[in-house]
Order: sequence, then C-alpha cells, then structure tokens
Amino acid sequence: MTYTIITLTAISLVLLFWLYKLMRFCFIRPLALWRSQKNSSVPAKEATILSVNTLQNGKFPLLELDILFENFSGYPIQRKIRFVDKQPHLNRFKKDKTMRILLDSNKKPGNPVFPETGEYRISMLHILFYSILTMAYFAGCYFLMGEAISRVSASPNQYEAVFANSSGSGETFIVVVLASIFLYFLFKRLGLIASKKAKSQNWDLLYYGLGTTATVKQYEDTGTLINDNPVVKFTYMYPDQRGQIIEGSDKKVVGKLEIVGLPDIHELEIMYLPNNSHISRLTENLQKQGLSNYISKIILFSLFLFSVFFIVGFCKDLF
Repeated sequence: MTYTIITLTAISLVLLFWLYKLMRFCFIRPLALWRSQKNSSVPAKEATILSVNTLQNGKFPLLELDILFENFSGYPIQRKIRFVDKQPHLNRFKKDKTMRILLDSNKKPGNPVFPETGEYRISMLHILFYSILTMAYFAGCYFLMGEAISRVSASPNQYEAVFANSSGSGETFIVVVLASIFLYFLFKRLGLIASKKAKSQNWDLLYYGLGTTATVKQYEDTGTLINDNPVVKFTYMYPDQRGQIIEGSDKKVVGKLEIVGLPDIHELEIMYLPNNSHISRLTENLQKQGLSNYISKIILFSLFLFSVFFIVGFCKDLF
C-alpha cells in the first residue's frame, strides 16, 4: 500500500493547498479590508501622480500610476499601483495632479496602497459567486477523494500496482516538491527571492520607516554576480531621530561601468525603523518593485500547471 498512501497523501496536500489559496483570495483579504475600514484603521492620504500609463484600453481602462505619498511615519515614498478606472470620463488621473489613496496595513507583506473610491462595500453578488465557486471546489474534492478511497478499499492490490506504474504517481509529486525547494533556495541565494522574514522587514522599513542620508564607511565586492553585474556591500553610518550614530550595511547591484565611480560615493540614502533604528536598508533597494514578486508568481503558476496535470493523471488512473 506504499504507493497508494503516497499518492493519496500527495493529492490531498495539493487539493488543500489550492483550497487555502481560493479561500484567501475570495474571502480572507476582502473581509480583512472591510473590517479594517469599519474600525477606521485604514488611513487616507494625498498622493501626487508622477506618471500615468494605460496598460489596457476599453470602456474601463487598466491604469498603472506612479505616485508619491507619505508612509505611516510621514516619510515620502514612491510606489506604483494598478487598478481599473470605472469612471474614465472624469479624467481624474493625470500627471502632476493629486489623488486620495488608502493604506491597508493588513495587506502586509503585500502592496497596501489602493485608490480611495468611497467606503469599501462587499458586493453580495461577488460573495454569492465566490461561495458557489468554493462549494463547487469543495464538492469536487469530496467526490474525488471519496471515490478514490472507495475504489482503493475495494481493490487495494489492483490500485497499488496502478499507482506504482503511473506517471502521475506520488513519486512525481515528491520530485517536483524537491525541485521546487531546490529552486527556492537557489533563487534565495542569488537574491532573486526574499525570505518571509526579509519581506516583512522590508515592508516595515518602506511603510513605517524614516529616511536619512548615511555616510559611506567602506564598500567591498561580495563576489556575487547578477546579470553579470557585481553585488557590492556597503557599510555606512547614519544618525537616527534621537541623534545617535548607527552603523548599518546593505548590498546592491552595481553596473560594470559604475564600478570605477565607487570611490566617489560618499553618501547614500537609507531608511530605518523608528522603533529599532539598527534595522536599515538602502532606499533604492526598498523602492524597487517587481522581480521577487514576478518570480513568486511564475513559481505559483508553474505549481498550478503541475497540480492540474497531476490531478488529471490521478483521475485517469482512478477511473
């Protein structure tokens, strides 16, 4: 029964993983935002629009805005947000104009910035659709696992042989999991994926941190290359809001042509946490958006495709 147990366990883990993702997308985040607004814990702020990019035209265009606003500590930061403009005829979003935004701390470590469009309301139509979708998924999982257990119990030896020789067996699941773990640590070592702790700390620095100018104490080549460009570690000194001089360090990718100019870099812009001024990072590293998130989305999409093929293969073996 070894292959049968491994296969059924793998299928259960895959189904539970996507059930969690479905529940998080459909209910957890919308309800958390609604609760935050009810408790008045989502502050509204004025933001200056630096640029507007229309990603998709149509009756309700998809916009990408580069905006400048103050974080929770009152320090100006720059971020990009995407949303659908449901009233394009008003021409509300133009360069150098201001707009109202909301900051939802419950979205940590995700992007907490979204445009203010009045009080957040939970659409009953969406709730009904998501509820039906969730019940359909749950019913499908219940039918699949119930049928699998029923058939395996009736003919254990037959299905043990089937799962042992199947291309969709639990062995494939184990190989994919091990490969995913290997790629995760590889990307993490290369700095392409941040750990959960690092994401949380970077989020706190960006949305709760204060900025200051740091004096470069020294720099050194780490020996790591990203896109053939060296990663340089900077050690710097900076004053916190109490006037204490703190030492910190951070790494950044330096272009080949910029290496010769490193001796001329005497100051760097950094951000630090007011309640723990020893935690700091270069501002440009915090302002960067995209690469880590894109890689995470690509990995998640790859896992989705694998899950589909894995479940389809399991169904062929079962039926």
